[in-house]
Amino acid sequence: MNIQMNSAATSMRELQKKIDLIANNISNVSTTGYKRQEANFSDALTVSMEKQAGLQHEIGRQTPNGLRIGSGAILSQTNLRMEQGSSLQTGRPFDFMIGGNSGYFRVASEGNTYYTKDGSFQVQPVLNSDQVALVTNAGDAVVDGNNQPIVFENDYDSVTVTENGGLEITFKDQAKQPAQFQLSIAKILRPDLLEKAGGNRYQLPGTEAEQMAAGALQLFGTAAENDGSARVMQGALEASNVDLTEEMTELITAQRLLQSQGKAISFADDMMGLVNTMRG
Repeated sequence: MNIQMNSAATSMRELQKKIDLIANNISNVSTTGYKRQEANFSDALTVSMEKQAGLQHEIGRQTPNGLRIGSGAILSQTNLRMEQGSSLQTGRPFDFMIGGNSGYFRVASEGNTYYTKDGSFQVQPVLNSDQVALVTNAGDAVVDGNNQPIVFENDYDSVTVTENGGLEITFKDQAKQPAQFQLSIAKILRPDLLEKAGGNRYQLPGTEAEQMAAGALQLFGTAAENDGSARVMQGALEASNVDLTEEMTELITAQRLLQSQGKAISFADDMMGLVNTMRG
């Protein structure tokens, strides 16, 4: 394959990845707490072709020796855009939203810790008991400041959450003391390290202790530790930060670039056919 075809084919392959990324953003325009992804491109491997290897052949040359030829563009990085989505008022007592860009709810599943912006929680009965557990839509346990699942008796009456993440459960039996919990909130200081884990969840590489030591993670296990950068609101959810108009504009631009690269391959093929028909 000649240089023109190779460059265009490489660019087409990478542009298709961007289109897939945009399609994923559009499909999650209504997903609670979803963060849009953005594609960054860079030049592919560039080689230098030497026309004359010997210095004796360079006498009188007006242009620099060597011709640098690229191989198209590649998708170098995929970034998560952490801008906060709009607030959706739901009125549900178990719908929570964290204000700001860096705060995430900590949830646990099968011994692993995940982070999510989706605060649409619900209660799930605990087997063989009169208790219920606070879980996500996917069934992951919402953990407290001690990294334990939040579990309380099923005859609860009201739920109240403070801005710092303090959770109070009152019961229909007024003789019972209210149950007090602290939502465990993670402040992600290096969002570029977040990895998608499916189910609208994220995870960090390595252990939390390693990330905290590296300055990439801060945990709020008590109300006093919350410095106000992760303000919890009740009866509201964070909408997706996907701007449909912007995504459609990006999609049209990417499709036009894809078409132009397809034409480049067609032109290169025509030129090769012309060369092959030339007679000396």
